Amino acid sequence: MSTLRLDGKVALVTGGGRNIGRQVCLTLAAHGCDVAVNVRSNLAEGNAVADEVKALGRRALAIAADVGDAGAVRAMVDRTRRELGRIDVLVNCASPRGHVAFLELDDARWHQLSRVIIDGAINTCRAVIPVMLEQGSGSIISISGSVAFTGTWAHMAAAKAALHGLTRGLAREFGPRGIRVNIVVPTTIETVKERPQSAERVAAEIAATPLGRFGRPREVADVCAFLASDLASYVSGQTIHVNGAQLMP
Repeated sequence: MSTLRLDGKVALVTGGGRNIGRQVCLTLAAHGCDVAVNVRSNLAEGNAVADEVKALGRRALAIAADVGDAGAVRAMVDRTRRELGRIDVLVNCASPRGHVAFLELDDARWHQLSRVIIDGAINTCRAVIPVMLEQGSGSIISISGSVAFTGTWAHMAAAKAALHGLTRGLAREFGPRGIRVNIVVPTTIETVKERPQSAERVAAEIAATPLGRFGRPREVADVCAFLASDLASYVSGQTIHVNGAQLMP
């Protein structure tokens, strides 16, 4: 019987310093993967996650790099390959907060949002895919959000929806060369938030979820681990929802 093991694999996780990204790093490590933890600027946060990965018996390094900066991304990929030897898994988890009304959206906020979500994913894929092609295999996983389907916060929905187009295009183009590309779509997950939700909104979201609770970061990370593993060897170009049946597109 096959088991979910990632021994010998190396993952690069963007936005890996907290919340879902942090848990993805730890879950991949628990299954045997070495991990490069990317943070935008808070290297102390990245080092803390890297230390947790090392405590699980895996190799790890923390790298501060703005994914919206193509040069910084190339340097991050080069360092990961130099110090950890290869890159088998890329998880695009970096995402800024963009929850404002559409007419309150100024140029700076939109440019930052699209720079991280869209440009960031394109930059990481452009840098990592040549490594995976040389190796003859790889798994790319992007973290989207239910807003891409509900339309909540139009600008965020537009940015996240772009990830779905990127995923399908890359899966079609690079599948023949051994690279699988998928996207994971969580809904409300128990994370540390800068602005906690009101009790009324929490109750409303739980009431709208058939499983009757928010999701946990581990439940998103487990799906990422599956997609990174050989158990998902015939899964590519797919959208995997992790939402307790709150949304069934």
